[in-house]
Amino acid sequence: MKFQKTALVAFPTLLLFAVASLPRLHAQDDSAEYTNKAIELAKNKQYAQAAEAFGMAIKADPQDSKHYLNRANAYRAAGKLDESAADFTKFSEMEPDRADGFSGLGKVKISKKDYDGAIEDFNKALEIDDGEIDIYRFRAFAYVSKDEFEKAIEDYTKVLGKKSDDPQALERRAFAYRSLKQYDKAIEDLSTIIENNPKDAEAYRARGYAYTVVDNNVKAEADFTMLLKLKPSDPDAQSRLKAVQAKAAAPAGTPAAGAAPAGAPSPST
Repeated sequence: MKFQKTALVAFPTLLLFAVASLPRLHAQDDSAEYTNKAIELAKNKQYAQAAEAFGMAIKADPQDSKHYLNRANAYRAAGKLDESAADFTKFSEMEPDRADGFSGLGKVKISKKDYDGAIEDFNKALEIDDGEIDIYRFRAFAYVSKDEFEKAIEDYTKVLGKKSDDPQALERRAFAYRSLKQYDKAIEDLSTIIENNPKDAEAYRARGYAYTVVDNNVKAEADFTMLLKLKPSDPDAQSRLKAVQAKAAAPAGTPAAGAAPAGAPSPST
């Protein structure tokens, strides 16, 4: 389960305003050629080369803000985070009423583990466009990374308000609930994932652990058994199943060693 990748901005029609000067129209023609080349490179995941081509589009027509946004996204996809941040900042200076510059900068800051800075940028973006669900998704991840689970739950709930079966938001909200020891709510979210995708092995792993914590050994054993059907050689699943079986077989009041908690989701951003 991964964060949705940021799509490059499509190049609009070249027929803008009749009042444009001839040099400006010529610049647009040149920038269009570079932009089309860059988009093709990006489609082939040649992001560094796409950024270079978008750079040529900027040289041809530096007044067109979307070239900076396109190059920022290409730089981000290429892992050139400082360059990406600079272009997102430039775009936001040129288009202060557009949310995508601030949200893009926030995503870069998440990759740099600057979660406070990311949240600040996402807040600015949401002041401009509070209907953009993708921003809530990324801000929620920043909150999770800061152990601010209540705020993360609020944001993931907004995502799920638009798409109730979103597996990524359900998985991460379940993790936030589990971190707050609200295991029943975590189990509910994980059960929704499994209902929608009965072959989601990690959902069985996480739900099995939650059942173990609330001493529902029968359901925990069922989940770890299903996990092993999906991943027969999974050593963690084997260990968890043995632990829960031993716990169920032990006399009442006998402490049993349990497996470590399933880890936090680590999405690609």
